[in-house]
Amino acid sequence: MPGNKIHAAIQFAALAHGQQKRKGTEIPYLVHPFEVAQLLTAEGAPEELILAGLLHDTLEDAHIAPEQIEEEFGRAVALLVLSASEDKTKSWEERKAHTVEYLQRDAPYEALLLACADKLSNLRSIAADHESEGEAVWDRFRRGRAQQRWYY
Repeated sequence: MPGNKIHAAIQFAALAHGQQKRKGTEIPYLVHPFEVAQLLTAEGAPEELILAGLLHDTLEDAHIAPEQIEEEFGRAVALLVLSASEDKTKSWEERKAHTVEYLQRDAPYEALLLACADKLSNLRSIAADHESEGEAVWDRFRRGRAQQRWYY
């Protein structure tokens, strides 16, 4: 039945992210992967890409193993989730430089779409918070406005 995988991914992401909150807020973290999936859905993305949108932060932020994603959602979804994941053992600068280089040189089209939806969701969140909090929004980031601007 269509939608069963989407439903399973929503449940998986909800359990994986648990009580996590968006940086510096009381907003449940789950809002972000839902928005990423919604952006992809609105653009007519295939189901595997929508699933990856729902699951894209489970490896780096919820410590889920890539093998678990592959087992439950397939290799294509697992590879997309891996494409959106950063190595948290590296510095912020190293991680972001690697991401930018990967997206410029090596990323397949689907990984670019996932990255764009992810970044757009993050920017929307920052913009909304900036509207209500002003410049104080940058205090929640270890790297401030200038470095965030460079990355996005």
